[in-house]
Amino acid sequence: MPSVLHLDEVRDALSALFEARLDRDGPYGGYRGGPRKRADLYAACDVAWARALMGEDLKALPETQRREWIEHINSFAAWDNVTRSTDGSYFDSHGHSKLHANGMVIGALAVLGGKQKHPCRLYEPFDAPEKAGPWLETIDWVNQWSASHWFWGGMHCFSFSKRCPPGWLERVFGWLDAELDPATGWWRKGVPHADRHQPLGGSVHILPVYEHHGRAFPCPERVIDSVLALQLPNGQWLQRKDEFPLSYLELDALYAFAAMRTWAAAYRAADVRAAVERFADLAVAYWTHRREALFGMHLHHVLGAAGCFGLLGQLLPERFPASAPWTDIFSDKRFYDTAAVETFPASR
Repeated sequence: MPSVLHLDEVRDALSALFEARLDRDGPYGGYRGGPRKRADLYAACDVAWARALMGEDLKALPETQRREWIEHINSFAAWDNVTRSTDGSYFDSHGHSKLHANGMVIGALAVLGGKQKHPCRLYEPFDAPEKAGPWLETIDWVNQWSASHWFWGGMHCFSFSKRCPPGWLERVFGWLDAELDPATGWWRKGVPHADRHQPLGGSVHILPVYEHHGRAFPCPERVIDSVLALQLPNGQWLQRKDEFPLSYLELDALYAFAAMRTWAAAYRAADVRAAVERFADLAVAYWTHRREALFGMHLHHVLGAAGCFGLLGQLLPERFPASAPWTDIFSDKRFYDTAAVETFPASR
């Protein structure tokens, strides 16, 4: 009989970890990225995302805690003292691009009920319909796992901005649909990938724009075929030397399966379930016997693990029951409410 893991147990353990990582000498929301590490931007955002996807309403926090958390995140807003200006980006981005950090900040501030400190100018290279296609051409589609972060924290977030102009989204979807490989469901057709992980890791940063805007995705069956073919014999999707089975690529595969249910729910349903069950066995075994290793990682990895469990709860609810439903980092539109958090230049 398949093992069952109640997600309330996972939530309680992760909540205790977050409490232990809180910087007692700093503002509420100042979480330390790892044991004996300093409080950093991504840790503050990671915990906001994780607590929200596990079902907590962060807007119901005591007002002092909520405001301190928002102000702590905004303390990482970039500012040039020489030019007295900023592009609206956030520093201390854990090795990620400005646009990835932008996406993380938007998600965290959205669930906390906060605003970005400065107007964001990062959208300017693609903020008009005629700019969309040329900008998409600049993405490194060979190494799209990391390069697609530009889309996720850039175009996807901009699509929900009050600044997004009429006709812009149609231009974006037109380019994406035309450049999708109909044989695999991956981007970008005719462009080889640097390794086996790139198309899955890249595609999932783009797929949510289809889901969130109610746009039909052209090749759901091919995505299902491709994700099934990518699964390794051990049940994982990420090929690596260590045995950490709750990585972001595992989350990506689960999200791809979950998202494709919108457009092709019946296609190879038994194969998809079997693939998820194989991975679920790994996830439960890791949580049962080796979760202390996860607890020693940066909280960005912990967020990825929380997202994996959230998706397992959606795909296999009988094996991963919860007193309240979990979401995940891609399907939950609350994390992409750019209009609620963006600020604009003061009128003169």
